[in-house]
Amino acid sequence: MSAIHCECSGRGVNCFDPTFLRNSPGEVICFSTPAEEFAFWDNTVVRSINETIPTNFTDPNELEEFFSRVTETNAKLEVFGKKCLASKTGPYLQYIGTTSTTRDLVSLADKIVGPGQPIDYYGFSYGTIIGFYFLTRE
Repeated sequence: MSAIHCECSGRGVNCFDPTFLRNSPGEVICFSTPAEEFAFWDNTVVRSINETIPTNFTDPNELEEFFSRVTETNAKLEVFGKKCLASKTGPYLQYIGTTSTTRDLVSLADKIVGPGQPIDYYGFSYGTIIGFYFLTRE
């Protein structure tokens, strides 16, 4: 987890970046080198979607092109998942995700303000998704 700078107020502000910025200790590494990663995704929708389908999917031909690659893309993502599970970070993947991050924040709040107390939360970008989880999960 990589910390971000925050100013403190009377109640205190605790900040962290749950997205694990590049080179942070929490980074998931599925490939040995950047070149291996580039080669793995080369000629796939993952690598080229912005170049091959540059519109908002209103053209039926573009939709057909997109959907024609679903099976190929799913197969590639299956291989990717297995590769990540076999990597040195594979055992930790079960703990990575929005649900785990939200649960971690609740644990932190329980220690800081007390169990079951309301959480004052402000999030932006991915943080808005975490905020949504706070509102919709028990």
